[in-house]
Amino acid sequence: MNRTKLELLAPAKDFTSAKNAILCGADAVFIGGPAFGARADATNKIDDIKKVCMLAHRFGVKVHVTLNTLLYDEELKRAQEIIYELADAGIDVLIVQDLSIFSFDIPKGIEIHASTQCCIDTVEKLKFYESLGVSQVVLPREFTFDKIKEFHEACPKVRLEAFILGALCVGVSGICHISDYLKGRSANRGSCAQICRLPMQLFHNGKEIAVGHLMSLKDNNLSGHIDELVAAGVTSFKIEGRLKDKNYVGNTTAYVNSKLDSFISKHVDFERASYGKSSISFNADINKTFNRGFTDGLFTDNKKSLPFALTPKFLGPKIGTVVSVKRKGKETEITLSTSAKKSLNKGDGLTYIKEPASVRTDSLNISERVPSVEGFRINSVAEQNSKTAVINVFGSVMLKSGTILYKNYDADFEKSLDAKNSAVRTVSYDLDCSVKHKEESLYTLSLTAKDESGHIASDSLDFEFNSELGVIGRDKLISTLSKRLDEYSVLNSLSITGDTDRLSVRLSSINELRRKVLSMCLDHGGVNSESQFIPFKFEKESFLPKYPNGKVDSRLVLNSVAKRFYEVCGTKVGLEDSSADNLEKNSVMVCKFCLINEYGTCSKLGGKVSGYTLGVSGKTFKIKVDCKNCFMHIVKE
Repeated sequence: MNRTKLELLAPAKDFTSAKNAILCGADAVFIGGPAFGARADATNKIDDIKKVCMLAHRFGVKVHVTLNTLLYDEELKRAQEIIYELADAGIDVLIVQDLSIFSFDIPKGIEIHASTQCCIDTVEKLKFYESLGVSQVVLPREFTFDKIKEFHEACPKVRLEAFILGALCVGVSGICHISDYLKGRSANRGSCAQICRLPMQLFHNGKEIAVGHLMSLKDNNLSGHIDELVAAGVTSFKIEGRLKDKNYVGNTTAYVNSKLDSFISKHVDFERASYGKSSISFNADINKTFNRGFTDGLFTDNKKSLPFALTPKFLGPKIGTVVSVKRKGKETEITLSTSAKKSLNKGDGLTYIKEPASVRTDSLNISERVPSVEGFRINSVAEQNSKTAVINVFGSVMLKSGTILYKNYDADFEKSLDAKNSAVRTVSYDLDCSVKHKEESLYTLSLTAKDESGHIASDSLDFEFNSELGVIGRDKLISTLSKRLDEYSVLNSLSITGDTDRLSVRLSSINELRRKVLSMCLDHGGVNSESQFIPFKFEKESFLPKYPNGKVDSRLVLNSVAKRFYEVCGTKVGLEDSSADNLEKNSVMVCKFCLINEYGTCSKLGGKVSGYTLGVSGKTFKIKVDCKNCFMHIVKE
């Protein structure tokens, strides 16, 4: 029976994070190459990418490399060179944004996936990218069940990839320009300044009605919607976080891994895209690593559940309430009331909300008017029971009675993540050994290995029976052949047949043969060793599909090759109307989350939507809404 393969796609900042993801059950990892990835601070050398590929392919795990920024003309040559180098390293997938890449030589065997930065938000765009040979599309985060299902039904051969866990962009990916406008740091060039996480002021007809981190959203968590996502057509489940550390990657990957395994255990028509058994010694808990609280509001179209305006930082779960504070020498003793299920340990990091320094609405520094998150580490726990705890902290920590404390660093949990064997993954194999007589005193020892994915490798050595050398006993032969290749392999079964009583050969020779056969069977290496390229070429202009829109924003076309590509596809680069009424041209951010709906009244409920402005980073923007399609635009004045 052909089963649908489901893929857990985990982030990797570097080799260490990639290894953690693979061992914790990822079916694929996405990682940045030497340049041109949408996270400029998460680049990797080609040699490190090769190391990731070698480990990943042991388990049938695919390696996706991000080459998903817009490119300038002078960068095109280097981008092509990087693709060649990545092919030699053995990657499986390129995630791309710039259309110029479709004119490049793409080595045979490498899939092209369309980044979420491509903003494929209509069926027509999906069909366009399918016609270019894209095999998988990263869906916009704001898609609901119905929208995903519509995509799947329109192009069932294109695999759909959805973000299941991690940070949410409040703006529609690929068409967010506010970072570039304010800081000269383009999100489409991998340098987003995260303006959406800054404190802001919302005004209506000149009067301030809200202040805080107004557009900072909670983190995405669709782990409770796997059944619906699969039913809609999603087969790749993506965890955001290429800038996160290895413990975040390991914890979140292990968590989603268990969710997918649980789903598959109840649905026989599905299986995982990779193989190998992952054994996790820690209890995965996504509440214990960085998050801003969780929401499924975009998928479920519950926009009221999206924002967390208090802080974009990690507060952590509530741990207790301050009862009293005493200064004791070089330490501060804090007594707090706790719940029975909460525990505190040396090294834990606690946080609390510090009230703003100023409430003046005329303050030029908005950050002075919003609460901040402060914190400290526990030096020792003097006393702890089901209701109270007494902790000591180095230095002076002056807290008011009634202050709520949160725990954003769990020392014991982090220790369990850092443990040597916190995650182990192995591929099982069967090994057959036979000894056969060839002629006179000549014999052949043959070994055949088959791993759980079906890979088979064989080799043999000839030897002459030599009574003076002696015969290797069966127990010693079993002991030698039972040795595994490395920590990532495990022997499932061993079969020995033939004239083993005539086996007069050195153990070192058998060991060498065993290692060779197991390496051939288990180490699959790179998938792109041949210098062959896909037949599609940019110069075959008559075969290019038509781009569904008649125009494209010039901010999304930075090189002449991409410009020509759009033009040949029947699209004009540049928005002609430069008037203040041209919403698309003057918009620096487009959002499904709406500040008017959050702090005012939606037009669908009879509210007025004019007169709203937003102050951020010293600039004021108009707020315009497309109520028919339920989008908010942040527009430069």
